[in-house]
Amino acid sequence: MDQKSFKNESFLIEQLKKGCKDAYGHLFKLYHRELCNYMTAISGNPKVAEDIAQQTFIKIWDNRQKLFVSKNKLKRYLFKVAYNLFIDSQRKKKREFQLLENLKQQAYLDMTDADTSLFEERLKKVEREIDNLPEQCKKVFIMSKREGLKYREISEQLHISIKTVEVHMAKAMKRLRAQLTIFF
Repeated sequence: MDQKSFKNESFLIEQLKKGCKDAYGHLFKLYHRELCNYMTAISGNPKVAEDIAQQTFIKIWDNRQKLFVSKNKLKRYLFKVAYNLFIDSQRKKKREFQLLENLKQQAYLDMTDADTSLFEERLKKVEREIDNLPEQCKKVFIMSKREGLKYREISEQLHISIKTVEVHMAKAMKRLRAQLTIFF
């Protein structure tokens, strides 16, 4: 087919609809570079622009039978298809990014939950070991660590010497360290 006949846009569109590869080649040669420049200006990335331009021409070819373009509006139609493809790709990237962020957040929450349950499990083990201490030793330990009393205050309340409080605390700490290092 004569390339000069494709100068008439209506004829070019008619031939595209019929599946004429020469018409498609002419359309490609006519607008490809200009379309790439337009998409580079919009996207700021020549590789993205080239991809969008390729997708545009593929879409035009795939939908050639349904092609409805008003007289002298083929270029505008082509650029509008390219723009819409670019917007769609940006939306898709945004959704993918949001999905990735949601997955990261869920993974973080899962880790936090695992850490919390591990912490609670360890806390229960500590509580069990404190309960297993001899009665007086347990009493001294609880008064010191939970209630925050000083050794002198403990000795006065329990009517024992400060030295005895120190011995009970040392015994409690030694036993807890020995038992809990197995768990941690």
